[in-house]
Amino acid sequence: MIPRQYVFTAVVAMVMSLIIVHFGAPRGSGGANKETAYDRVIKTRTLRCAYAEYPPTLTIDPNTRALSGIFPDMLEEFGKRAGIKIEWTEEVGWGQINQGFITGRYDAFCAGLWPSASRSVTTLFTRPIFYDPISAFVRTDDTRFDNNWQKANAPEYKITATLGDASATMADALFPNAQRFLGTETQSIADIINDTVAGKADITLRDLISADMYLRSNPGKIRDISPGKPLLIYPIVIGMGPGEHDLKNMLDAGIYELQQDGTVEMLIKKYMGEKASLFSHEVREFKAFE
Repeated sequence: MIPRQYVFTAVVAMVMSLIIVHFGAPRGSGGANKETAYDRVIKTRTLRCAYAEYPPTLTIDPNTRALSGIFPDMLEEFGKRAGIKIEWTEEVGWGQINQGFITGRYDAFCAGLWPSASRSVTTLFTRPIFYDPISAFVRTDDTRFDNNWQKANAPEYKITATLGDASATMADALFPNAQRFLGTETQSIADIINDTVAGKADITLRDLISADMYLRSNPGKIRDISPGKPLLIYPIVIGMGPGEHDLKNMLDAGIYELQQDGTVEMLIKKYMGEKASLFSHEVREFKAFE
């Protein structure tokens, strides 16, 4: 006969195991691991890209809506090599990029971003694809800061910035004592520059790409106060949802390959033209002008 204490111990163990199974096991689909963007990309062999117009890195044909530029060409080449279709899913505003990651409308933002500490809370970034020179732009007739951009670091001057964007980080670093003229997340780059043209702000910090894009439609409206001597060099990256490290690793490997075999450099030369020498996928030392 089995001793009573052994029977009691066995019963208690069985009851405890049932309790653990009942209360500890995942219930329904809510407890299952959520599918990541990377899982979905591998399953469907499709990468869904959000984008924003940013010539010449990404240009939208006004008639056909076809995309061209550095990023469309680069992503399509990556897709061919990886056996993944690139689906250009949705055009989004710069301030709403992370919302599509949350809702799962797309897997990555594929038109190029400036990484920043504030944006890193909601976005994971790839390795730098190339580096973007940042300069201070003023109205064409404004000579107050010529050869002395530090003069604008004073309370009587206003610098444009957008909350949550790298432009705010740049303004804080370069002009901590100046005021901010804050733009909204829905403003276009042209709208932000127009705030300086209209005299609402004194300086706008812009990269050469967006400044050139603005000047094509608004010739003679703004000028760089330090031509050829950028104040900052910022990396351009692709963004995706937080925690998407497998997707980042896949894109990083593709970017590295395209950099090493000369594809990125070829695309920069193709679309940047005579200004191509100002851009590089390698980190370069520089000094802000004195």
